[in-house]
Amino acid sequence: MMESSRRKFVGLSALLASGWMAAPAWAWQEPGKGSAAAPAAGGAPVPAPDAIYALVDHCLDTRYEALPPEVVAATRVQILDTVAVALPALDADGIRQLAAWSRETGGKGESLVLGTRLRLPAEKAARLNAAMAAALEFDDTYEPSLMHASCTIVPVALAVAEQVAAQGRKVSGKELIAAVATGTDAACRLSRAGSPGLSPFIVGWDPTPMYGFLAAAMVSARLMGLNREQAASAVGLAYHQLSGNAQAAVDGTHAKRLGSGFAAYGGILSARLAKHGVIGSERVLQGVKGLFKQYHGGKVDQEALLGGLGKRYAGVDIAPKPYPSCRGGHVAIDAALELVTTHGIRPQDVELVTFYSPPAEIMLLGAPIEKKRNPQSVVEAQFSNPWMLAAAIQDRTVGLQHFSEAALKRSDLRALAARMTAVEDKSLVRPDGGPGFVRLELRTRAGQTHTKTVQFAKGDPKNPMTAQEYRAKAFACTDAARMPRAQAERLVARFMKLEAEPDVAALNAALAIG
Repeated sequence: MMESSRRKFVGLSALLASGWMAAPAWAWQEPGKGSAAAPAAGGAPVPAPDAIYALVDHCLDTRYEALPPEVVAATRVQILDTVAVALPALDADGIRQLAAWSRETGGKGESLVLGTRLRLPAEKAARLNAAMAAALEFDDTYEPSLMHASCTIVPVALAVAEQVAAQGRKVSGKELIAAVATGTDAACRLSRAGSPGLSPFIVGWDPTPMYGFLAAAMVSARLMGLNREQAASAVGLAYHQLSGNAQAAVDGTHAKRLGSGFAAYGGILSARLAKHGVIGSERVLQGVKGLFKQYHGGKVDQEALLGGLGKRYAGVDIAPKPYPSCRGGHVAIDAALELVTTHGIRPQDVELVTFYSPPAEIMLLGAPIEKKRNPQSVVEAQFSNPWMLAAAIQDRTVGLQHFSEAALKRSDLRALAARMTAVEDKSLVRPDGGPGFVRLELRTRAGQTHTKTVQFAKGDPKNPMTAQEYRAKAFACTDAARMPRAQAERLVARFMKLEAEPDVAALNAALAIG
């Protein structure tokens, strides 16, 4: 086999001892050169392991019992939320076609499509489930880097859990929580580390499919029982497939819905290949053509990547969405809802609404303003501040019903959207990263001007949703998927006690509707 020809890497302890984590900047040396080398027991230099090994060890070795209670609680909600938002999406544009193609091409029935009795190969099921989880723009967000980790990580974990269960290795609820918590942490750390201080959409990447490939490979490797070298190879193979530019979100096309699915498929495929002896790139992050050098020009925050690894988990900072639209527009929705409620403003009272936003949000949600006022597809509406504001002002709520073909034909919403305008304001950039702030000015026909600034949208850890709001969202999704309420009640209860589940495959089967 090729194993004998592979470099032998020292462990994470050597990485720490070498002082790499304390270095002021990343070292981009070839293996064996400069400060990247650490002495071996015999005195000969041994290449320091790529930083990806620290994340691989984290994902493979962290046990459920080591997770802080708040991480377990957050991960339960994360898994339930992701499953819930996926269920109503099977017939969405882009998803419907992917589902038809997946059925047509078939393959070994290993894993369920969520909410159905259709079984597909694990990577195909995960691709469809992950795309479903992202399609309605209702999936949660890691705001510091605008990363949607859950819509990739959770479907991958569920699909692989079923795949290995068929081979006689049951995955418990505790193991699922540990896999999702560590995989989410890895994805969010990777996404936050690159190009620190800049919005990924300004840089040009969509972090969800980009880093989702790597994290999906790690989660798959854990649940498939791969060893350290195999798992690292899986990540190296995933890096060779990695993609994820922001153009789909800017254009408002169906491609935006599929990125997480591509990452899920690629991650599982990479782990399968690695398990069978295929070798992937070894210096995924620090190589001369490694991810941070190639995709970020060497601009890296090493503290964001590995600081507090195993002690701090990104999952506790994930923000669930109360509205099924781009997270960057939620501050504007919150501002509009507060203004119309506080001042009793009716839709016919509104003369003009001006939203002041940072450059990234203007690019994504406000420009060109003519297009944003007049969305031609559901995806365009999901990425239009004028449309979100129109729904909030007209109906005093924003829900799944506002992002449908029927809603696009509503003359009242279109009339309101036409009264929106956007102004760029760099002072509204969020200092700690993530969706920017908004200042909303609403001018009435009576000549009054009402202003509201919102910094942290509902769902942000600084402005959290309540347990009642979580439940309401879950049931809104199950209702939209036509799941009987009694079945939904039972499932929500099971997911909220996920650590008691002996076999995740049985829980997946219980999701079938009809």
